Amino acid sequence: MLTSRLILFLPLLLLSFTISCRSEHAEKNLAGKYSFYTMDKDLGNTIITTNSIDSGKLTIRQSGVDIPTQEFDRSIIVKNGRFYFLREGKFRKYTLEKTGLKEIAQLSMPDQHIENINWLNNDTLLLFTSDNKTNRRLWYTKVAVNDFNVVQQQEIIIPSTASDFNIISVGFSTIHQQQLLVGYTFNKIINETDFTTIDTLYVATFDKTTLQLKGIQKDTRSTYPGGINTVQSYSFNDEEGNYYFMACPGIALGNIPSKPTAIFKIGQKSTQIDPNYFFDLTAQTHNHAYGMWYLGNHQAIVRSERKDRYTDFSDHHSTYQFEYFLVDLSTKTTRKLNLPFDKGTRKESVLVENGKAYIAIDDSSDKHQVWVYDIKSGQITPGIQLDQETDFIVRIDRLN
Repeated sequence: MLTSRLILFLPLLLLSFTISCRSEHAEKNLAGKYSFYTMDKDLGNTIITTNSIDSGKLTIRQSGVDIPTQEFDRSIIVKNGRFYFLREGKFRKYTLEKTGLKEIAQLSMPDQHIENINWLNNDTLLLFTSDNKTNRRLWYTKVAVNDFNVVQQQEIIIPSTASDFNIISVGFSTIHQQQLLVGYTFNKIINETDFTTIDTLYVATFDKTTLQLKGIQKDTRSTYPGGINTVQSYSFNDEEGNYYFMACPGIALGNIPSKPTAIFKIGQKSTQIDPNYFFDLTAQTHNHAYGMWYLGNHQAIVRSERKDRYTDFSDHHSTYQFEYFLVDLSTKTTRKLNLPFDKGTRKESVLVENGKAYIAIDDSSDKHQVWVYDIKSGQITPGIQLDQETDFIVRIDRLN
């Protein structure tokens, strides 16, 4: 009798298990319009996609795809439903599947890491990479991402300025007035865990076709222009074609905090830093900032630390301290947005589209919430929320 009951029961159990598994996989929306990249409490990483970020809740175990920590990190590049990452000497292209990221193409880029990227158009990605041994040699690589081949690749020679500051950091690149402009600075190692930056930022002008160096500008009003923009955004063009970039000398980037965090401008008809424009953010917030996102109409959002809420760099990432400010580029004024304190030193935590800014915050109540800032009205409302298996929302991207 028992055997008969087991024979009848086991197929039902297997059917129930199969349906359960299918239901779980059915919840994984791999063709959503948006993606989140999360660091989780179990020390894993997850990519979750969704069609809407204005409302709702997501459970990362049910809706997300596990990403191996040893293979990928938050600097993954997201564009038009594809993911890109430089790993183990190869620049790789992936699609997202239920079992993870599937590699579909690769290019050899030995002994290099990405310093900066610039999408010239939907099909063309410009990479600036430095070597892993000296962090001093710089390469320019133009990649046609659809066919996934190298259109142009060349080492760029940038003269050193001081023998003890021998590490180059590229913070932005842009095609402006038919020239290639590259913002950078130089760093030096203090000890095994610390470094600092020279007191000057530089902008090199190259012929955009031949890459011939045409000139170098220097500015000492701040230093460490931008940062690794696959991790966080620091620059943009406004509607008139003026180019703005942030200089980040705080302890999390330049580590020369005597210099102010500031916004610089290169005018629409010029390739030179505007000597009359200097937006000193530190003078207004009394803190350093990392990250800047354009809202339109000469307004942007910046993400600012609070030096009274952390001890040093060891707890900088884990302390609930980051504030978001609305900045007016024309009047050079700031206004703090009424949002909870965020954690995480550098995150691509703001996405701007359709008159709204979506701001992903991991707050002290262990809520992992997207807040929706209506640019026209100034109203802030809660958007989509991730469950408490999440530790950090480190990226929010438009997927397609």
